[in-house]
Amino acid sequence: MKKFVFFLLLMFAITMQLSASSNDTIPAFIGIWYTPKMNWYVNFTQHKAIGKPLEVDFNTSSMMSVEGNFGIRRIGLRLGLNAQFENNAISKAYRWGGYLGFKGYWLKIQRSNISGTLYWTGELPPGDFRSQTSFDNPYFNIDILKTFRKKIYIDGKWVLDVDGNNAGFYWGIGYTSMGFPVEIATLTTEGNFPDDLKFGKPAYDSLYKIRSFNLSGGFDLLRQLCQVGGRYGLIPGQPPMKLAVYASTEDRIGFGPGKLTSRSIQMAEALNPGRTVTSSSFFNVNVHYFLSVGLRYYIKSGPSLIVFAAGYDFEGTAFTPFGANTRKKEDLGLDFAGVLLNHGFTFKMYIAFDRRWND
Repeated sequence: MKKFVFFLLLMFAITMQLSASSNDTIPAFIGIWYTPKMNWYVNFTQHKAIGKPLEVDFNTSSMMSVEGNFGIRRIGLRLGLNAQFENNAISKAYRWGGYLGFKGYWLKIQRSNISGTLYWTGELPPGDFRSQTSFDNPYFNIDILKTFRKKIYIDGKWVLDVDGNNAGFYWGIGYTSMGFPVEIATLTTEGNFPDDLKFGKPAYDSLYKIRSFNLSGGFDLLRQLCQVGGRYGLIPGQPPMKLAVYASTEDRIGFGPGKLTSRSIQMAEALNPGRTVTSSSFFNVNVHYFLSVGLRYYIKSGPSLIVFAAGYDFEGTAFTPFGANTRKKEDLGLDFAGVLLNHGFTFKMYIAFDRRWND
């Protein structure tokens, strides 16, 4: 049922692209991204000290993304839909979402799963603790974004630049909820902190949950080219070159609570008997970064624009939890700061349409 509803929503968005009227202030466009192979990298800051006992194998190895958008001129409304499919199988949605905008403001929503298998080569305590386990954790993100509106000084007044030469810059606030596996370095002391602070036996958690309140910003030269119909470039008074370098980026910094499962706390305490974890809750700081760079070429014909692009994408999240400190001999501290990265070649195509481009 969910797949059927999603299919109807996607068809609705594509239909709106084809039936866009001359009243649309924001051009209708469809974008398709394809990543043949995603390369994953996971690192925790205490890897070297405790010997890298955790390996993580993510399920998603390739990705296709579809995005649709249309605008209604009279009320300044923008609607859109985006979806990503893992392993190039359209029947299995990996990430989906949409956005609703009004007069330069965007509400953007994304949902997905972070799934795979973790392998533990470190010591296991007695009981039902496994050296291999699968994980499937939900991801949810919502952003309120504001596009930059460039102004120019004409006849003693600041007015909006009708050419739209703002390079697609935006900023905003948002909220993220997600969970992922972590390798936990334990910390002990004999009571003379910090002089005798040392590492204990490590543990793992298959689901460290964070809730993050974010500040974000970025730009997208490909979408900006679609918004202006290939009529205006970054240099005032000159059209964009047919073949040129493109870049798209998004930066996000977030703050919020993080929590380990009781299972990981039990494992850490069982491996370090006589000590108790001081806290399973943390104040988490995370930084998310996305960058896409490459070459693009566009074809302009009347009210239509087609953009082809090939490049390389980088996406990563670095996180640092604060909590579970070690002060006394009975305390067991925890440290599991780390980085999750994926990268790969991507191929992109955008089709944009606006009858006013015939003017």
